Amino acid sequence: MDNWKRLTEATIDGIQVDSTKKEVLINITCMWGSIKRKQIIAKGVQDFTVNEMRLSNIIDRVTRLYADPPQEYETARRVFLMIRGHEPSISDLEWPTLLDYLEKIRQGTLTFIEIEPVYGATITLLAESIQLESAEK
Repeated sequence: MDNWKRLTEATIDGIQVDSTKKEVLINITCMWGSIKRKQIIAKGVQDFTVNEMRLSNIIDRVTRLYADPPQEYETARRVFLMIRGHEPSISDLEWPTLLDYLEKIRQGTLTFIEIEPVYGATITLLAESIQLESAEK
């Protein structure tokens, strides 16, 4: 995730979703040094949300969340919020679908990231593969 730190103050320029292939492509422009275009490519997407998308979307940080202590509760809370759209109750944290996702995150077969903004979109993404690649030609 070290390369992901370079996305601080990058802009989200566009998002493409292919629901039949279960893929999400997020186009980003990094502003540090020379302007560089990057893409976040997610495959095997299980779930995905974008909140507060605006014309200008500036990234504060990208966080990968794990399902092991001490992050287990926070990851469970955020995954549940992404899927169901509200904060979980204590009993919601025992929901079999959530427990299955947490186990897959623990095993490394799913990755959960959250892109938090300085301004604009918050993105949560749960997928089999999430890569950051250059979009330069």
